[in-house]
Parts: sequence; C-alpha cells; structure tokens
Amino acid sequence: MKTKLLLYSFLLIMHGGKAFAQDPTDIISSTSKDPLPGDSIEGSYYDLEDVVIAVEKPLVQTDGATLTYNMEEDPSAKGNTLIDALRKVPMVTIDGENNIRINGQENFKIYVNGKEDPALSANYKNILRAMPAEAVSKIEVITEPGAKYDAEGTAGILNLITIKKDSSDGYSGSLSANFSKSNYGASLYGRLKKKRLSMSANIDFANGDLFPQINNNEFYVENLNSTDSRFQKTNMHQEVKFKYIGGGLNLSYDLSDKDLITANGNIHAVRPQFNNAFTSTETFAPDMTMTSYLFRVGKPKLTFSGLTAGASWQHDFSKPGHKTILSYQYNHGFNRILIDFLTKEQTGLTIIPVFERQDSKEYNNEHTIQLDYINPFTDIHTLEAGIKGVFRRNDANAHFYYGSDRLDATESLSDRTDLIQIQDVFAGYATYSGKFGNLSTNAGLRYEHTRMGIDFKWSDTPDFINHLNDLVPNAALVYSFSTASNLRLAYQMRISRPSVNQINPYERQIIVNTVDKGNPDLSSEKANKITLTYSNFGMTAGGNIGVEYSSVDNAIAQYVYSIGDITYNSYANIGYNRNFAVFGFFNWSAVKRMQLSVNARLTRQMFSAGKQDLHNAGWSITYGANWNYSLVSGYKFNAYGGHTTRNYNLQGYSNGWYYYGIGISKDFLSNKSLTVALNANNFLQSHSTYRNYSHTPILTTRNKITNNNWNVGMSVTWNFGNLKSDVKKTSASINNDDQSAVGGKSGTGL
Repeated sequence: MKTKLLLYSFLLIMHGGKAFAQDPTDIISSTSKDPLPGDSIEGSYYDLEDVVIAVEKPLVQTDGATLTYNMEEDPSAKGNTLIDALRKVPMVTIDGENNIRINGQENFKIYVNGKEDPALSANYKNILRAMPAEAVSKIEVITEPGAKYDAEGTAGILNLITIKKDSSDGYSGSLSANFSKSNYGASLYGRLKKKRLSMSANIDFANGDLFPQINNNEFYVENLNSTDSRFQKTNMHQEVKFKYIGGGLNLSYDLSDKDLITANGNIHAVRPQFNNAFTSTETFAPDMTMTSYLFRVGKPKLTFSGLTAGASWQHDFSKPGHKTILSYQYNHGFNRILIDFLTKEQTGLTIIPVFERQDSKEYNNEHTIQLDYINPFTDIHTLEAGIKGVFRRNDANAHFYYGSDRLDATESLSDRTDLIQIQDVFAGYATYSGKFGNLSTNAGLRYEHTRMGIDFKWSDTPDFINHLNDLVPNAALVYSFSTASNLRLAYQMRISRPSVNQINPYERQIIVNTVDKGNPDLSSEKANKITLTYSNFGMTAGGNIGVEYSSVDNAIAQYVYSIGDITYNSYANIGYNRNFAVFGFFNWSAVKRMQLSVNARLTRQMFSAGKQDLHNAGWSITYGANWNYSLVSGYKFNAYGGHTTRNYNLQGYSNGWYYYGIGISKDFLSNKSLTVALNANNFLQSHSTYRNYSHTPILTTRNKITNNNWNVGMSVTWNFGNLKSDVKKTSASINNDDQSAVGGKSGTGL
C-alpha cells in the first residue's frame, strides 16, 4: 500500500494537481462507495491509511466532454447573482436579455446536483438573476451527456452543484452576507457527518428592491402587407425589483456496508415587482403619416416557484463497482403572470377598454422513477443498463377581464384558455465502456417512447395525442498518448421536444398588433454532433483544441409572419441547422498560485427553411479570459472579460456583447475562516445596449434593448466547523478521460 501511495503522490506532483487523462484507479484500488447518481466525480474516496493529500483545485477543469468551473475558487463571484457569475464560464454565453446559450445553442437542460429541475429550466432568466452566486459551489457544463441521461436538450446539460462533501466525521458550514447594486442577501450552508449519516442543508435569500433594474425596449416593425400600419414603433419601459428565497436538504445513510439510502429536497421562489412600467405604440402609413397612438400603463405581478424532492436506494454487490440504484423524484413548478393595463391615451384605434387584466397560470407536475444496473464484469470492461419512466402533467390557463376600471371588469369567455399538456416518457438504455491499452471506448444506446398531447378543457379545439419513438446513440474513442495528453473522437445524438408554450395555441398580445402563439402540431427534433478534441494538460500549462460539426433537421424554429395588420410570432418544424466550429481552451500556471485561462470558439452558423424559402448564415466568435492570483497573506485577485460577436438565427441575428469584471478578497483570522470580498463588473458604462434584427420578404423587425446591468458590491463569508481527521480516507479530484461523459459518470440522469 505504501508503494502505491508514493507512486500516486509522485503522479500528483508531476501532474501539477490537474485532472488525469488516465484513470489513476489503475494504481490505487477504490475501497468505498462510488459517487451517488448524478454527483460530480469529485469526492470519490480512496483508502490511503492515515495520510491526507491536499490538492489545490484549479478554477476550470475540462476533459473535452465536461467542463467544471469551481465557483469557490473565484473571489469575484461573491456578492454577484448567479446569472452574472455564469458569464465567466467557458462555453456559456449570456446575451442582453439574459438568454443563456451553451456553445451558441439555447436548447439545454438545467440540473441541480445531478438531478433535473424542470421549474428552474423553464424560468431560469427570472430565477438565476435573483439567485446569489454563493449558493453554488461548482458549475458543470456537460456537452456530451451520454445514454444514461435523458436524451432531451440538444446543447447538453448545465449542472449546478450546491453540495459540498466531507470524508471525516464532524460538522462545518459557512455564513455569507452580501450587499451590492444588484441585490443584498445572505446564504447559510451547513454539513454534518456522523458515522453512517451524512447531511447538508442550505438556505439563500436575496432582495433587489434598493436599486431596481431599469429596462427599455424599442421595437420597430415594417409590414409590407399593411397600409394603415406599414410602420409601427413601440417603446416599453420597466423598473424591476425582486425577492428571492431558496433552500435545500440532502441526506444519506449507510444501512449496511452494501446499502445506502439518500433523500433530497430543493425549493426556490422568486417574485419580481415592476414599477413605472408603461408601453407606447405608434403606427404610420407608407408616407409616414401617423395613423394611431396608444399609451398604456402596466402593473405586472409575477410569481415563479419550484419544488423538487427525491429518494434513492443503492445496493452494492460483492464485486467492487457492481451495484443497482433505484431512484424516485417529484418536481413541481408554479408560474403566475398577472398584468393590469390602464389605457391613458388612444387615437385612431378601435376603442380599447380603459382597463384590461391578463391572468395566466401554469402548474407543472412531474414524477420520475428509474432503475440503474452497473456491472464492471472485468477490470477494463463495464456494462451499465437502466429503465426509466417520466410522467408529466402541465396545466396552463389564462383569463382576460375588460372594463372601465378594475371593479367593473368582466371576463371575456372567448379569450379564455385552459389546457393540460400530457407528456409520458418511457426509456431504456445500455452503455459499454472498455479499455484496450492506450485506447479506451464508450458506446451507448437509448430508446425513448413519448406519449404527448393536449387536453383542451376550454375551447372547441379537439384534443390530440401523439406518439414519438426515438433511438438515441452515442460513442467515443479516446487514445492516450500519455497520462497528460489524449485524442478524443465522439459522436452524440440529442433530441428536443416542444414545450407547453411552443404548442399552446393561446394567443398572447402585450404589444398592440403583435401576437405570440404556439403550434400544437409540433414534433420533436433531433441533433447529431461529431467532435474531435486533442487535450494536453501538463504541470504548468495545458488545454485542448478541437473541431465540431452538428446538424439538426426538422428543427423547431421561431418565425414571424403577418396577417393583415397583425404580426404573429410562432413556432414550426421548418428549420435545417448546420454548425461548424473550431474551439480551444488554454490554462497557464507559470507563477505559483496564479492561473490564467483563455477560451475561444469560432462557429459558422447556417440556417434554412425550404418551405418558406428562408436562408441565413454567418460567423460567430466567442472568446474570454480569466486571471486569478493568490498571495500567501490571504489576498486573492481576479480579473476577467469576454466578447461575443453576432449570433445568427433563421430570420436574422442579434448583435454582439461584451463583459468584464474585477474582484479582490482577503482571508482573516488565524485559520482564514473569515473572508471579505469586493467585486465590480461592467462598471465603465451606465447601461448596455443590445439589438436584434429579423427580415423576411414582407416583414422586417428591429429590437433595441437597453438596461443598466453594471454592478459593484461586497460580501463577507464566515466558515465554521470542527471536522475530525481520524478517519482513514481522503478525497481527490479525478476526471477520467477514458470514461468521459459517455457512460463515464455515475449519474443516473435523474
């Protein structure tokens, strides 16, 4: 054992604490339970007698399939919202409307601690811009999830990890408070391990009432099918405040040396409040003569909340790594949008009611049960299989009220909508991983049968049920030149099903003459991706470089069309998307306690829709840099920045944007348990401007969005605890390149 320990220590020193390109368990055999389903691979335990090896964590780790950003190592993240902290994560871009893209795509899933959170995925823009960054310890970007995960989400998975792990008995925790221009709040986290019981809990609070977010939106439309409304100009102004609260509880208990049970629960709620919200709309004839004018004051009240609860039972057989895992999870989400409009002035229009109320609600309920089986039938061959059932019932309803004021307003029954979206998914998967000298391979196949439709509870629209059958394969080959370098070739298929908003035919009209509506005839789309990546992580410098080609046929595309004076925004399976990209990531530690990382991606985006004779293409470049430096005295410095050029879609593009920030923190007290951090981002300008443009033969739209997204703040964090060190275990951070994301993680995809 001592020989193995010395060899492992030597490898860690020579490799600079970076992730291995080859599985170090070839040197040291694991003697304890593997990570729980969906957990990060960090935290695996190895019996190293009485010795504890401390490895300094890099800010960013990547193996070509999964990128991990260690939020705890970033002093500038403290005091920021999570949406601001995400701007620094490679492969993640966020535009001026807080739309998140992974490698340029918006179709992805959000997981929390390896478990899907549908309510968070559906409302991430409202939740993540209120959620404090301190609530998350690590962020994983999984671009190639593999057959074990759900097949939905063409861009991959954004996994937010809040759980921290201890291998020894005792307790620890942290208490943080922050005050900034974007919000003030507090976070409390605690964890406890006592013999067979482990538990952790957190609660987070944020309030953005002191300094509202000010947003201005200018929307221009030119409609060649219209005469009286050839040109339309709309101005919207909002001042947004919010309140956020979230929390979680995670428990695990070793029933025996072979049986482990876990339970978890998470809850979040955010309530934005809008002040001084108004909309003005002007229409013009072709000769620019004004034909109508409308000025309305709005009072929106929004509520978004979500609840996740689950449990699992893991049974280990006599052979190491041979196990079964039975899991259950329940997800609930509630969204309400209540808007009161008061018309202050109108000319040239059919009389619009003085008072109008729109009240829409969505209730999302999801039950998931899954059984996984893992069998490493030799030291180099592993077979995994599982079955899964997901049962979703999403209820959406909307009511409209009109009158001279709120008291005498009555409901318009012709505008009412009430429906239930049905989506049942039955899935089975099998994966294989093997190792043949320097060559390792992963392969998986997933089958999903989907039963989906809508029950229209209030309309003459007939109910419908569709059945979809999808086979989703994936495979990867990795050749290791050394423990630090490898070449990886991977193929991945992902699918995307339409959401309830995309298929809901209810017509939503907030801007005059502009209607948003869904299409109940949508079907799922499939995306195929091939990636070739070379990685080389040495002691002081390393990174990867690769090329990628992806294609989507029958893509669900948002498009704009007009009928008379009315402009419609809807969806259809009309898209053919092709993307070719060259990307790279480089990390440099030339000076002790300093890290510099840069990333870049050049993408050729190509879109077409043959039925409408639409074509669009263009180059998009995304790049960023992140610098961190720590002093022995406890000071930590951080500076970062990045830029994204135009991003294209089927009918147009959005302009580029950039971001930057600095941060400094200092550890105090003898055990460095108290940390004070200062940070600032986008502070050199009072506001940022973003533009969107779309064009068809009959319709042209331009959108200009202005907001004050700069932030300056500070935070104080106190770490406490009394952990014992008499347990003969330690933890190490291991990324297995030979088992990458294709069957390589122990996650079940729940």
